Amino acid sequence: MTTTHPSGFAPAASPLAPTMIHTPDGAISAGITSIPSQGDDMPAYYARPKASDGALPVVIVVQEIFGVHEHIRDICRRLALEGYLAIAPELYFREGDPMISPIYPHY
Repeated sequence: MTTTHPSGFAPAASPLAPTMIHTPDGAISAGITSIPSQGDDMPAYYARPKASDGALPVVIVVQEIFGVHEHIRDICRRLALEGYLAIAPELYFREGDPMISPIYPHY
């Protein structure tokens, strides 16, 4: 009996199961910080290796349409495990919470 596996574009376009991916964070330090921005404090999520004393290469992780959510924070943690200081600023913090947007339920 021969089993064939789908290939090409169609399988890639199929929706995936909504499983949560969480990078273990025992070797990193992560949390919320703030960045001064024209008289306000812009919140940002950061992650860095715990075992680093000196300067680190920096990666700025740009948010998606709905802000710095768990997937963006997880990307920061993964980069920290690779030796980077990763920071994801809330670029539209003055606009309010994007998760309460009237268009959010459509995504």
